Amino acid sequence: MTTHGGNAANRSGGSSGLGGHPLSSRTSTDELRTEFQAQGRSELVEEGRREARQARGMYAGFAGLVAVTCLVLIVVRLGQGDALGVWVATYAVGVALGGWGFVLGRIGHTRWAMMVTCIGVALAGVGDSPVFR
Repeated sequence: MTTHGGNAANRSGGSSGLGGHPLSSRTSTDELRTEFQAQGRSELVEEGRREARQARGMYAGFAGLVAVTCLVLIVVRLGQGDALGVWVATYAVGVALGGWGFVLGRIGHTRWAMMVTCIGVALAGVGDSPVFR
C-alpha cells in the first residue's frame, strides 16, 4: 500500500512499527521518528560507558604498574647495598604519584591520572640516573 508524506500507516498483514508497536492510522510521524531515534541511543550510550570503563582500567593499571615498579626498584637497590640517598626519595615520590594516579584512574579522572603517573615515571627515571648511584 502506498503511503503519503512518509507516514507508514495502514500496512497490510498486521506488520508492526518501530519498537514492536502495531502501526495504526493514529501513529504520527513525530512518534515514529522519536521511536526510531531512540533505537540507536542505547547502543551508543552503552558503547560510551564501555569505552570509559576501559580507559579507567587502563589508566589505573598503568599507574599501579608504575607504583609497583618503583617499590621493586627501591627493594632491589637497597638489597644490592646502595646507600640511602636522593634516589630513595625520588622512587618514593614515584610510588606515591603512581598510587595517586591509580586512585584518579579508578574514579574516572583519567587526564589527571595520566599526568600524575607521567610525573611519577619521570621522577623514577631521575632516581635511576647514574648521578644518584
